[in-house]
Amino acid sequence: MATILSQYSTTGFYAAPVSKGLMGCMFLTCTALNVPLLAHLRKYLICRLPEALLHGEVWRIASTKLSFVDTKDIICGSLLIYYFRVFERRYGSHKFACCLVATQVLTTILEVLAVIGLQATNFDLHTGGLLPPGPYGVIFPWFVAYLFDIPRVAQTRILGVPITGKTLTYLLGLQVCSTSPATAISALCGLAAGVFYRYNLLYVRCVPWVPNWLACAAKASVGRLLASTAPGIGVSGATLELQRQEQIEMWEQQMMMNRAREIHPRNRPLQGNGGVAPFMQNLMGRRVNNPGVAPQPPSDEAIRALVEMGFERDRVISALQTCNNDVNTATHLLLQQT
Repeated sequence: MATILSQYSTTGFYAAPVSKGLMGCMFLTCTALNVPLLAHLRKYLICRLPEALLHGEVWRIASTKLSFVDTKDIICGSLLIYYFRVFERRYGSHKFACCLVATQVLTTILEVLAVIGLQATNFDLHTGGLLPPGPYGVIFPWFVAYLFDIPRVAQTRILGVPITGKTLTYLLGLQVCSTSPATAISALCGLAAGVFYRYNLLYVRCVPWVPNWLACAAKASVGRLLASTAPGIGVSGATLELQRQEQIEMWEQQMMMNRAREIHPRNRPLQGNGGVAPFMQNLMGRRVNNPGVAPQPPSDEAIRALVEMGFERDRVISALQTCNNDVNTATHLLLQQT
């Protein structure tokens, strides 16, 4: 597990001011609620849906989503926001903020419908309609994009179960949603909101959740306070060309080293192909024993998947031909060439 922890990049919140502000607001809110002078404000994070609707306190539905209350949840949630900041670099801060607002609204609506539906069937999992406090709608929807867009790179196995660089992220999400049945329902609502936004169901992506004038005003004011300096080593940004995450490259390098230890014996001389190690020849799918065989043509689906990750089409086709149309191996090769 320590190996997995060490693979995450140390570039901080460079080109991710929205993630930085969101994480800071969560910490400040949680800290303020634990100060004796402000402890009385904790009640505003508590929302019992039937009472809120009966007394016209609908604003409690929004206030209960400002921050987590438990220390465990605030730590795990902050780590997840830090890991998901790579999507802000990929999409840009404006689009990332639109997605946050959209998924939070969708998650809240689904939560309210779930509570009402469960109470109507006399199956109350929310202790009298109590909504779990916490921004589930800005964390769990990103697991959908994380599952489909981030490559899976196996690092080791424990009891036959493959452990990848993404395992820690999934464990953190499981820790947050396992507090109670109510939190599990909130997490499921967040995942459903992520599916709605990804596939543009009900045309949710067509709604201007964050208007351009508001984004420009925020960038000119708060954006300057949340801006982070560029890292000393390496480059990162929000454009497609710079969207590859630093931790994926680290995972790939670790995989190469592990494969070298397993397959390439110590003190064994390199053979063939200009000094390329045999394990690298196998990894990239090179036909060493039969060089006359034509490479398998890459599929359109594999090309589209890698192009959407930000790689150039010509390089993608070349890498897929080299790796016998293996998407994961081609991803590793493209990252090495970057």
